[in-house]
Amino acid sequence: MQPSGRYVEIPADTLLSELNSISVAIKGRGGKAEKGQQGREIVFDFTPPNGRATVRLYTTLAAGESVARDCGEDAVRIVVGTLVEGKFRTLAEPRKMLRTAPQDPEHHVRVRSFLDRLTEALRLAYGVAQKVPLCPLCQGPMATRSTRDKSRSFYGCLKYPQCRGTRPVT
Repeated sequence: MQPSGRYVEIPADTLLSELNSISVAIKGRGGKAEKGQQGREIVFDFTPPNGRATVRLYTTLAAGESVARDCGEDAVRIVVGTLVEGKFRTLAEPRKMLRTAPQDPEHHVRVRSFLDRLTEALRLAYGVAQKVPLCPLCQGPMATRSTRDKSRSFYGCLKYPQCRGTRPVT
């Protein structure tokens, strides 16, 4: 797919610098921020001080590359989840962000526009991670679930079936 004018190339050092700045801010407020790798992709985990959940950001950067993958072929993904028995379990619907920006002749303006949108999306996901409810039985994290007939939603413990704790969605 050929990139259209609405997509913007993000240099790897620019994206990593922005994410490192966010990491420093989170650590300064008592949270945790870690940079890792999953396959060839660079991944960031941002965890609020309460540690109930983590915001995981899957970048469009392959380790060792100087720019993000081709425009239009990939997107940044933001997922709120938690580790349960060594596996990352999703707690909310993942958010996919295409690297789009308003048309502007200045490349740096377009890059900044995308980075501002990314920062806001991370801020919202971090707020969700801070508010993950705890199970009344085992104090583990809970996720939104639905009854089989989809007639109502509730919070269910992620340790189900070992723990059958639930809470109403308020």
